Amino acid sequence: MVCQARFLCLLVFYVAVTLFCSWFRQAPTNFIEPVNCPQNRFLGAPRLLTNGNVDSLTRTGRTKPALVAVAGSCALAAALIGPARRGYSFRTLRGNSRILCAASGSDVGVVLLSAGVGKRMGASIPKQYIKLLGLEIALHSLSTFLECDVAEIVIVCAEEWQHIFKDHLEKHGPPNCELKFTCGGKERQDSVKNGLDKITVPIVAIHDAARPLVTQAEFEKVVSDAREYGAALLAVPTKATIKQAMGADEAFVASTPTRKLLWEAHTPQVIRSELLRKGFEKAQQDGSEVTDDVSLIELLGEQVKLTEGEYTNIKVTTPEDIAVAETILKQRGFTPPE
Repeated sequence: MVCQARFLCLLVFYVAVTLFCSWFRQAPTNFIEPVNCPQNRFLGAPRLLTNGNVDSLTRTGRTKPALVAVAGSCALAAALIGPARRGYSFRTLRGNSRILCAASGSDVGVVLLSAGVGKRMGASIPKQYIKLLGLEIALHSLSTFLECDVAEIVIVCAEEWQHIFKDHLEKHGPPNCELKFTCGGKERQDSVKNGLDKITVPIVAIHDAARPLVTQAEFEKVVSDAREYGAALLAVPTKATIKQAMGADEAFVASTPTRKLLWEAHTPQVIRSELLRKGFEKAQQDGSEVTDDVSLIELLGEQVKLTEGEYTNIKVTTPEDIAVAETILKQRGFTPPE
C-alpha cells in the first residue's frame, strides 16, 4: 500500500509539472509582465526579458490554472506520502467499512494468552474474565496494547470466550491494528505456539492476560531491548530470600541462591519471531517443556536481556490479588466503565 501511494503521487506530480512546462514554453510573451506593472499579482517571480535573460516578474491570471495544477499535485503528494511515511495503511473491517490503521508500519505483534483455567482462583469462570473495577482482567491487558504501536494482536482463548473481546471492541470502535483469534493448547507452551503461528511480523511479544497492570512504558522499554538483543523479558529483582528444595516432594532446604542474582520473571516477553520458532524446534527435538517463553531461547544458548519492570505488574492468581490490583488501578485514576 505504501509503495502504491508513493507511485501514484509521483505520477500525478510528474504529469502536472510536464503539462505546466509544456504550456509555459508555448505561451506568448505578452502573458508575462514586468514587476512594475500595476496589474501584477505575484511579486518576486522570475521575469523573462526580451534578450532571453531571466529577471523578477509576475504572472497574470492566465497562469493561474497551471499554478493551481502544480499546487494541487503537491497537496496530493503530501496527503499520500505523509501517511505512507508514517506507516499508515487501510484495512477492511466489518464488511465495507474502512479505517486508517496507524500501527501497520510496526514490526511488533502481540500474543495475548487468555486460555488458562485459573484453578487457584476458585472461581466459576476463568480468572482472566473476572472483572476488576467493572472491566474484565483480560480487557485491561488488551487495552494497554491497543494504545501501543503494534501491527497485530493474536488473542489465544477458547472460542466460547471470544465474545468478551469482540463485544468490547464493538462498543469502543475498531482497533488500530489487525486482531486475530486462535485457540489455546494443552499447556501454556502449546498456546504460545498457536499464537506464534498467526504472527507475521519480525518481533513478537507474549503476554499473560492475567497481568492486567502492565504499562505502555514497560512495553516500549522491553521491546527496545528485544530489538537490540534479540530477546528480552520484563522482570524485577527478587525482594525475598529464595530457598531451593531438595525435591518436588521433599520440603527440605537444598540450597539458598544468592538473592542479588535472582529476578522474578514477568511478561511481556519479547523475542524475534524467527528466533522463537527455532526455540520451539529445539524444544520439540529435545522433548523439553518450559513454563515461560524466553526459556526456549535459553535452550538455543542465546542471551536474554532482563528488562527491569515495575513491581505493580502482578499476575492475578488468587482472590487477594484482585484486591491489590484494584487498589493499584484506583491509584492510577482508572475510571470504571459505565
